[in-house]
Amino acid sequence: MKNYQILRVVVAMFVAIIVGLSVSIGALLPAILAIIIGAMISYIYKKSTDEILEDERITKVSEKASRIAIVVFSISIAFIGMFLIILRKEYPDYTQAGFTLSYAAVALLAIYYIFYGYYNKKYGS
Repeated sequence: MKNYQILRVVVAMFVAIIVGLSVSIGALLPAILAIIIGAMISYIYKKSTDEILEDERITKVSEKASRIAIVVFSISIAFIGMFLIILRKEYPDYTQAGFTLSYAAVALLAIYYIFYGYYNKKYGS
């Protein structure tokens, strides 16, 4: 697990350096290539290693963190969108952003429930 963590840090640094340089010179291709190469290196190492990279505890913590992140984010953007729509008379320029955030919250919850239904059917009784 330690070797994989070191590799991830090195790959992340490589990608960050290349993306930073790419942005500073205004070229998109090196950034895209760096991201693809970094993902491939990480994937290849993860598939070829015999180390235990994940256990049940890590998976469970990740599941709980992901669920809370989805809930907090969706509620936050729904409220921000609602306030921007409510304040449309004072700030008419932000009305479209309010609707966009509201629709995004609905879409996020719809996607969540689609995947919840899929995995509930797959792993449920």
